Amino acid sequence: MKKIKLFSLLCLGFMLGSTSCSKDDDDENENKDGNKDIVVNPTDEEEKKETAKYNFFGAELFSNETFTYGKFEAKMKMAYAPGCISSMFLYYNDSYKGNGEVWNEIDIEVIGKEPNGFQSNIITGKLESKVTTEKVHKIDSPVANDFHIYTVEWTPDYVAWYLDGKEIRRNDASNDTKKQVAALVKPQSLRFNIWSSKSSEWVGTLSQKNIPVTQEIDYIKVYDYNEDGSFTEKWTDEFDSFDSKRWGRGNWQMENVLERPNNVVVEDGVLKLKLTKELK
Repeated sequence: MKKIKLFSLLCLGFMLGSTSCSKDDDDENENKDGNKDIVVNPTDEEEKKETAKYNFFGAELFSNETFTYGKFEAKMKMAYAPGCISSMFLYYNDSYKGNGEVWNEIDIEVIGKEPNGFQSNIITGKLESKVTTEKVHKIDSPVANDFHIYTVEWTPDYVAWYLDGKEIRRNDASNDTKKQVAALVKPQSLRFNIWSSKSSEWVGTLSQKNIPVTQEIDYIKVYDYNEDGSFTEKWTDEFDSFDSKRWGRGNWQMENVLERPNNVVVEDGVLKLKLTKELK
């Protein structure tokens, strides 16, 4: 696996702790897939000026239905670009309100500093005092190259993440030191989004050269959780069309991007979440 050659200075830790980034002797900007067109952390002032000329637009798909426990599966080709996040997650819709409201969230995220893997996370606590448990899981090839099956199981006893049917991580309530599994008490919607964070320490720096990018979803399956610990398939969406009774499209600001409803489209049986740019 080739290493990413970064042009940036030391980056202070944000969510995953401090990360040291140094410039190599060779000034090529090359990602782990050998693609020298990917700008990981641009420091060239001209490129920064070019990026500042654009507005960026993301996309979010969310279920109109909420769920308390279940199994959630999606066959996806995730997107990758420095500065960006491509995701599948469960989310309690009132988490953002603060003022004592609890935060409940379970994440799968491809982050712009890791083209060969994804980050799992549980977020509990409150807006003002979040509790997180981020872990990065490496895979053999860049996530943007191929479709993979991503799965989350959420039960009263555990949360587990799977990639292509293989368990990657499990948080059991019985040994959960942060008590996050027990704290997941609110019904959650199922969501997918693509956006750009302001935190270059977490995901790298956004460059207009890398945009547009697209996250593709072949199908989504939702299963009910049964009291005996098993799951029963509830529904499958293969995206022959867009079902507005089942899904909504985001239209709000997500840090560097405005989520635009028409950046969520169904084309040839695949739902696409697009991150695009337009000159200001």
